[in-house]
Amino acid sequence: MNPSAIALLKAVRDGASNPKELMNIIGIREWQFNNLVRDLANQDYIEKTDSSITFKANSKTILFRDVASKFDVEKLLHDSNELVFQNLTEPKTINNIQRLTGLSLRTVQRAISELESIGVVRRDEKGKVNLNRYFEPLYLYAEYLKTESEKKHVEPYAEIIYQDLARTLKKVPKGKRVDGELTGFSLFPDYGVEYHTTHDYYIEQDTPLQLAEALIHAVLAASKEQDKHGIVMAMIFYLKNKQKLDPLALRKVARDYMISDVWVDIEGYLRNTPVKNQNLFLPWQEFEEKARLYDIPTESYTLPVAYPDLFKDIGQNIPSETEAYLLGGENMRLKGLKPRTKDCDLVVQDERSFNHIVETLKKLGYTSVNKSRLSADDQRIAASDILEHPARSRVDIFTRIVARKLALSGRMKKRAKIEVHGKVKLGIMANEDVFLMKGLTLREGDVQDMARLAQSSGFDWQVVWDEMERQEKDRFERFSVVLLESLDYLYEQTGIRAPFYRKLLRHVLDYEIGRQIRDGGKTLTDVISALHGGDITEKMIRNRVDYLEKKGFLKKKKQGNEVYLDPKERIVLNIPSNAQLSTYEKAIQSVDSISIKLGLSEHAKQKAREIVDRLNNANLLGGRSPKATAAAAVHVAVIMSGEAHRSSAKEIARAAEINPVSLYANYKRIKIHLRL
Repeated sequence: MNPSAIALLKAVRDGASNPKELMNIIGIREWQFNNLVRDLANQDYIEKTDSSITFKANSKTILFRDVASKFDVEKLLHDSNELVFQNLTEPKTINNIQRLTGLSLRTVQRAISELESIGVVRRDEKGKVNLNRYFEPLYLYAEYLKTESEKKHVEPYAEIIYQDLARTLKKVPKGKRVDGELTGFSLFPDYGVEYHTTHDYYIEQDTPLQLAEALIHAVLAASKEQDKHGIVMAMIFYLKNKQKLDPLALRKVARDYMISDVWVDIEGYLRNTPVKNQNLFLPWQEFEEKARLYDIPTESYTLPVAYPDLFKDIGQNIPSETEAYLLGGENMRLKGLKPRTKDCDLVVQDERSFNHIVETLKKLGYTSVNKSRLSADDQRIAASDILEHPARSRVDIFTRIVARKLALSGRMKKRAKIEVHGKVKLGIMANEDVFLMKGLTLREGDVQDMARLAQSSGFDWQVVWDEMERQEKDRFERFSVVLLESLDYLYEQTGIRAPFYRKLLRHVLDYEIGRQIRDGGKTLTDVISALHGGDITEKMIRNRVDYLEKKGFLKKKKQGNEVYLDPKERIVLNIPSNAQLSTYEKAIQSVDSISIKLGLSEHAKQKAREIVDRLNNANLLGGRSPKATAAAAVHVAVIMSGEAHRSSAKEIARAAEINPVSLYANYKRIKIHLRL
């Protein structure tokens, strides 16, 4: 609202009604005054007769007068402040406010600062901005303005469920025609869930509708109305279509719509664990009745009964001495931290141990899961094999690397408690290592498991930090970003915050700043706009940029009113010869060729390319066979990626058309020079 409009409303509130008197108070010309009166009349604030201007008799003007009697309405409503104010009917982060309003970061921050200065808003411990709820007319006025704004752009019979600049989710009476496409509960029958409501649900957006979005739209609609039966139907839809849905995509969409806590609750509820938003869920027995009605297999939402003799059976039947390490849910069950688990996660050090355990499990009635049946979650964790049994928890086996991220380190082995079962030496991994693994895989139910682990006796957060830091250095991986996201979910659901959270945030922020500027040409404003939000403030970003400049990782360059950020150029003392450059190109081509022949994952191929890059940067390619170097790089990469069971050294040598002895010699050279 412009300052003249606010001044006119204040004058009318104070008793002025004569048009000429009001014109003099505001200090504008007659034609401007007439336009202003017309605009405020169209907004339902005032009405004009021949001799006077007065407030209209409606809820809006009553609320305005109540609010104006307590707060400075000039600061509350001027310019963009009104838009920010009306979007605060629910707690929101600065990032969410910016997305909903389309305003710049600086404008949103300025508006929040002004609203704070008059006591209209406050920030909670999670960094979200809240309206002052102690004065109810303030909230009701914001809600009125928001509803009024939303209805300007939608059909009169539509009810807005969610709206931002890019999307409008709405419900309308059944059969009414509106803009957009069907979503939410309206799509359930198309995916095997017959559920009919008195309304249709529509989404207006420029991007194609994804199945994950349709499900989250249903959850959002049900949670907004605290419709427990609607939440149950959303869970039925999820279980029916689980193979088509990626849990990470669902969490991302839920976070975009600001209901990630509700979605994580749904994941936990389906694992029969306590939930945060208890008011949204029916008793478990009622859910089971509904699941049976829709022919949902019991194993989709109940965990198998524990089989405590599993490792005893393996130890008695395995052909020779074998070492394995237990992590995940079965690890927690053995320690009494959870009653049941969906799977038993084992990690082994080498291909021989992997083959022995798989062969033994198959003798005991287990079968490998067909790859076509793997869920998006299963594909993402990249187990070497997944075996299932008709009546027991399934077994996920990893060879050295878990979920293409976490390696079985010597430190983890030392922390593990060793049990001997016949010929099997089983390491029960420490709670801290299980926590880190769950923080990096973040499968369904892992947030609740992380809470149990963090609250277990003697849990040491420093061990988690040290292991993460060492693994990143040893494996040249950057998975602290994933851990940070997991810790955010953990705090959001349980209030548990890692003591190293701020340090991790700075660690991730440094990496993200580097990623933003690696190609050069980015302004400081660009970087702030891309990274701010939640716990990451503009001040924090500026401080980290200053720190990185001081440490020599980037340089600032002032051009006009903008500050540009560029990565510091690496000083190369030894310039490679043309022959070395040619060797490099041939080695990269060989990596690609070997990867295609062996059907390696994109992750393993890129890891091999990175190894060749590092050898080239260290001037270690000259005088070497490109094929042998490439083959050795691929061998290292598949080991680091946990895919060694799929491609042996002999198979790699055959694909590269070299002698295995040459591969092994180059493999040892790479390990020594790159300190792997």
